[in-house]
Amino acid sequence: MADFPPPYSVRISARAKNVIIKLIPDKGLEIVLPKGVSESKVPGFLEKRREWILSATKQLEEKGFSLTPPKLILPDSLIFVASEMVIFIRRTRTRKSGLRVRKNVDKLMLSGADWTVQEDIAALTKFVRGQARAFLSAELAKISKELGMPYKRLFIRSQRKRWGSCSSNGNINLNMKLMFLPYRLVRYVLIHELCHTVHLNHSGKYWQLVKQVEPDFQALEKELGAASPLVPGWINF
Repeated sequence: MADFPPPYSVRISARAKNVIIKLIPDKGLEIVLPKGVSESKVPGFLEKRREWILSATKQLEEKGFSLTPPKLILPDSLIFVASEMVIFIRRTRTRKSGLRVRKNVDKLMLSGADWTVQEDIAALTKFVRGQARAFLSAELAKISKELGMPYKRLFIRSQRKRWGSCSSNGNINLNMKLMFLPYRLVRYVLIHELCHTVHLNHSGKYWQLVKQVEPDFQALEKELGAASPLVPGWINF
């Protein structure tokens, strides 16, 4: 690391008993101080933990993460790798107030007199969620029938760390950002969650079932663990 320490923020916590240093991807370091500890002591705390911070930062970078806040770049296309679809974005200024969004074949048309970056991102996110619901629900139903593993309901979420989950009552949650991953990883996530309808844990029996369905699961698990950088940065703002 050329510069030390990396960007950091300080938070005072009445519940903290000791100084806590957290590495948060895309944000930097967060230093949590117990109430009564002066912020002037932070540089000293960081220097004492220099070796650990450098090592942990290197591990994050090897996984494709960064401690530097990303710059927002609005996309001119949406590349849905999972469904092999590309949607081109066209932004047009008109005299009509508000933001109008409509899809025309392979184009997503955004038009209006003026709109904010936040409104732009919200419109794109809503579109991605809709595409994810249509594609993932169809794929989940197909694989569920193929494996003979029924589920109750599907929910489309937008999470930073989890690609999917399965509840105790058989509901499956899938991250809409799966649309930006290769189909082999999407299929594996669906298999992974459907197997949880049989074993709601990560026991030996669970992994035996996963292996039975997907023999190459270990390689897919490893690839999935490094897949976060495939998701476009704008969707996390």
